[in-house]
Amino acid sequence: MTSGQRLDRRQARSILEACASAPGVFLHHSGHTHRNKRTVLPQAGHVTLQEVGAAKDYPGGFVLLRVHTGGYALNYYRSNSEPAGEWSERGSRIAAGLWPQYAFGRSVRDRNSVTVRDLSGIAPLLPASGAVGGTG
Repeated sequence: MTSGQRLDRRQARSILEACASAPGVFLHHSGHTHRNKRTVLPQAGHVTLQEVGAAKDYPGGFVLLRVHTGGYALNYYRSNSEPAGEWSERGSRIAAGLWPQYAFGRSVRDRNSVTVRDLSGIAPLLPASGAVGGTG
């Protein structure tokens, strides 16, 4: 990693190449990145790169990812407790008060989206014979 939570070009290119060459990959979900951001890049257009903010950071919430046979939905929820609201208000002043624009994302779609995709053929990966937790 480089400063500012950015991958260097070689690392980023490697991840995009891996995604592009794996037709079964449809979502790269990264948590605790301190922002909510949804990206689809031309280099791997079948993959959504989804970042979700840390629950403790402004705006003080969490994301639920629901996967079903018809696709997946990502929904952001804010905590409504008084202590969480106070913490969130303090956190909004970070970065000279510009943090809310960064943390919320460019649009509502960065925090809430539905992706239609046929996932009906996906099955759980069975553990290898003799693996811990396997049925052996």
